Amino acid sequence: MTTPPPTVDAHQPPPEAEIDRGVTDELVSLYERQSQRTGPAIGLTAVIIAAAAWSRAPHVLVIVWVLAEWSTLAIRRVGFRALTGVHTTPQRKLRIAQVLRGLHALTNAAAVLFFPYLSDLGRTMVTLILAGLTTGAIGTSGGYLPVYLVYAGPVMGALMLGWSITPFNGEDQWLARAMVPLLLVFSLVMVGLARDNFKAFRKAIAKRIEEVRLNHQLRVALEQAETANAAKTRFLASASHDLRQPLHSLSLFFATLRLQVNKPENIQLLNHIDQALTSLQTQMNTLLDMSKLDAGMVHLHWRSFPLQHLLEHIQTTYMPVAQQKGVDLTIACAPQLIVNSDHEQLSRVLHNLVDNAVKYTHQGSVHIEAIEHDKHIEVCVRDTGCGIALPLHKQVFEEFFQVDNPERDRNRGLGLGLSIVRRLATLLYLELDLQSTPGQGTTITLTIPRGSIPTATVPAIDPRDAQPSMPMCNVLVLDDEMAVRVGMQGLLKRMGCEVMLASSIAEALEHIQIRQPDLVLADLRLRGQENGIDAIQRLRQHLRNLPAIIITGDTAPDRLKQAQAAGLPVLHKPVAPEALMTAIARSLDAAI
Repeated sequence: MTTPPPTVDAHQPPPEAEIDRGVTDELVSLYERQSQRTGPAIGLTAVIIAAAAWSRAPHVLVIVWVLAEWSTLAIRRVGFRALTGVHTTPQRKLRIAQVLRGLHALTNAAAVLFFPYLSDLGRTMVTLILAGLTTGAIGTSGGYLPVYLVYAGPVMGALMLGWSITPFNGEDQWLARAMVPLLLVFSLVMVGLARDNFKAFRKAIAKRIEEVRLNHQLRVALEQAETANAAKTRFLASASHDLRQPLHSLSLFFATLRLQVNKPENIQLLNHIDQALTSLQTQMNTLLDMSKLDAGMVHLHWRSFPLQHLLEHIQTTYMPVAQQKGVDLTIACAPQLIVNSDHEQLSRVLHNLVDNAVKYTHQGSVHIEAIEHDKHIEVCVRDTGCGIALPLHKQVFEEFFQVDNPERDRNRGLGLGLSIVRRLATLLYLELDLQSTPGQGTTITLTIPRGSIPTATVPAIDPRDAQPSMPMCNVLVLDDEMAVRVGMQGLLKRMGCEVMLASSIAEALEHIQIRQPDLVLADLRLRGQENGIDAIQRLRQHLRNLPAIIITGDTAPDRLKQAQAAGLPVLHKPVAPEALMTAIARSLDAAI
């Protein structure tokens, strides 16, 4: 069992020790970078000072000073570069940085040796150059006083000493006497600026450390959420598969029984059973829809189509339920309104919205209205139901959340409808707006892109309305569940098919040696390591182009992707007889 990481208060500032380590590491990195960047510029100032002293000072002194200046620059550059790769404590690295800065400070301060040979203007120029380097050292040292002072102290001290002992050649002697206090004031101001700069530097490092800690906490929380979501998906997939197996068997037995019963009283009983099975299948299919969305298996087919046909179909679907509750279900949509979207997925979105509206409206009306705008069309689903309190407006789009259903009434579904709406709306680039007041009702508005007038409009056909004729054929049923095999055998025989049953790939291979099947119905998940995709591939090694259909109760995203990648028709348990007939007919027609 893994132990969760300790929780840290997101508002608690990082400890001082952690900030100190971060500041030290950043200072060492800064010194290495600045030594690479400022070296050429400082070397150029040395050349300028040497040029000013060349005509007055001894040439040996000038050459020695320039060589010493360049040598310390090279030592500093190499030293700081090597310092970043040294495995030692940050404090020790800072002490080494002080030594390197100090060496450079001594060579810069040695420029005062030229003062006795320079004119007043020459001394002033050297003073300005060294004072400028001292000012720049605030940035290159990060304002860290131990490192800054080890440079500024020798340089500014040497300047003040040089001005105090070197006579002024001009008439304005007061300027020479004022230069030392001016340099002292300048030095104090620079120290204050360095201190302020270091405070800002330290605050920036502390802020960055805090952001890193918060990002780490956010990443850990995100990983925990993803782990929990994956565990939820695995649980739902496992539970869905285990529940779909007996439900599939029950559906097959029921379909077979319905073909044999003729008495009116028995037919009425069967109708009640059918309603219960349909309700359970609907809830299972809702879980399957969520799994497909999680697996990224929803493929969109954009086209332009009239909105009125879709809304009329939805009205026809929910009119019996609304009339039974005494609720008026009306639509208002002009025939010329054309939308550009995926017909199937937009239909699912609107079905879920109207289903929710009818479900939670006990009196009054549900009105669906399409409003035309320049570049889009708004579809408003307005009801006079119980309404939703403002704090719950976001929660209603979460998974398994239902308003005012503590007893979990199964007639209200699983609480996934609006969650599916939200996900599909994102895929379809639909804007979704919820306005609701408790006790007055709810209005949900969809903003759908407008489409162009299609050249030919084909009305949508509900697969449940298709009633294909069942071809006479020999079917091999491959499933590891005995109840499923028996149920499928009874149903297919009543439809006029010959049936062979197998529980494993080995049994299926034995059957095809005796008689060649026209089609295979294989479960995706078999016993052990076997699966329906491998079984079909093995069978096709003996019978090329053998028509096959995968039937699965799995809703795990990875298994759904696996089935889709195989390029085989996939039916999801429990399979309605009409859907099974349609799939068999299409597979046999495609093989001709």
